[in-house]
Order: sequence, then C-alpha cells, then structure tokens
Amino acid sequence: MSAHNKITEGIQVIVHTLIISLFFLFFITFYKPYNIHTLLNMEHAGFTFNATILFCIVLVSTFITRGCLYLTGRKKRISTQVYFTWCFAEMIIVALFSSLYITLMLQESVSFFEVAGTSIILIVSTLIYPYTFLWLKHEISTRNILMDNTPDENSLIRFYDEYKKLRLVIAREAVMFIKSEENYVHIYYLDQEKNRKFTLRSSMKALEGTLTKRGLVRCHRSYFINPAYIKIVHKNSAGIIVAELNRPDCDTIPISRKYQDVITKLI
Repeated sequence: MSAHNKITEGIQVIVHTLIISLFFLFFITFYKPYNIHTLLNMEHAGFTFNATILFCIVLVSTFITRGCLYLTGRKKRISTQVYFTWCFAEMIIVALFSSLYITLMLQESVSFFEVAGTSIILIVSTLIYPYTFLWLKHEISTRNILMDNTPDENSLIRFYDEYKKLRLVIAREAVMFIKSEENYVHIYYLDQEKNRKFTLRSSMKALEGTLTKRGLVRCHRSYFINPAYIKIVHKNSAGIIVAELNRPDCDTIPISRKYQDVITKLI
C-alpha cells in the first residue's frame, strides 16, 4: 500500500471518529433523550462536565475500534455483514465504557447492569444515525472499488485455438508480448506480479486482427508486443534491434527494421 493511501485511510479514521463523537455530544446536549440530563446532573459533577467526559469516551473508544477496522481492511476486503457487525459491536463497547464511568460517578448508588441497559439503548438509538451514514458511505466505496476492479469488456482479449474453442480470457493490460512458434503461439502475461506463459495452438495470422484492435503492436513476424512494457529499444551485441521490457526475467524482443519506427514512436 502506498504512503498516500495510508495517509488517506488515517484521515478517514479521524473523520469517522469525529463524526460519531460530535453527533453524540450534539444529540445528548440538545435533545436530552431518555432523561439523560437528570442522570448526568450529579451533585459533584454537572451535566456539562459529564457530557464532556462521555464525549471523550466515545472519541477514544471509536478511534481505537475504527483504527482496528481499517487495519483489518488492509489485509482483506470488509464485507457488508462484517462491517455491520463491527459497527454494532463498536456501539456496545462505547455503551459499556460509558456505563462504567457513570456507575463510578454515582458512587455505586445504582448497579452497573442497570446503567448498562440504559446506556446501550441510549448509545444505539443515538449513534444509529451517524453509523447509517458511514455504512452507506462504506457501501458506495465498496461498490466503486469493485467496479474499478472489473475489467472493461473492451479491454479483454479472448484467445481461441484453431478449432475456435475459447482457451484464455485476459485483460489487455496484463499481456506483455506474444510469440509464435510453428503451429503454436506463446502468450506471456502478468498475473499478480508474476510472469506467466500460456501456450495456444493457433497462428499469429489468426490472432492478428484481435491483437491489433486491443492495442498490441507487431514488432516482428513472430512477435506482438504491448508498448506499455517496453523499457528501451537498442541494438544488441549482434547488431539486432531489440526491446528490453520493464519486467524482470523477460527475454529481449527482436524488432524488425520494418517496425522499428512504429515501435520507437510508441515509447
């Protein structure tokens, strides 16, 4: 993951935490649900002080749990079900810590479990609004990522053998070069940052139309190449013009003089 993406996710954690915490403070201050004003207006600590402490509890608890969520999201995609469960667990954690604080401030005049029941109802009914907003935002982001990762139909190359049977479907961007050899073509492509090879019984002539439409360029009677992978074009020790690719463990690709000008203009 790039440093830019890490910074962006860090900012998202902070923004989400602030949205949840500030909404909670605003809601209990102005709407005072479930008689929260009476509960927090104690003899030795007024409503404003206790509301501020609860705001801090929500802020810290949410920051920690949101941070854990995003660390988990780096390793694997968070499904809708997991995200929904995580949000609910987050609200319960906040409610339990808030209950512990209120119980201590009331000096055990009421039991923790009595306060916990009220806190859970208060926290869930209050924070359901910002959590719904964040859940919708998560769903939109997830769908956008899936759409971005879905190859465009026009970017796919379908390879058929000599019997017109489909043998390989691959994104154009993944194909590095194609080499013909007698009655076979060898397709060299990139798969999860590894160089792969697929051998197909066909001819370069049969594939030429498809490859040209998908942006691959003929550089030799036996080769088609993806210009995006060309690092440099030069003459080797034998005086043959070749292209070096920007991928490790790849052979140099010969370039006929007939195609030299075309290849040079593309890089």
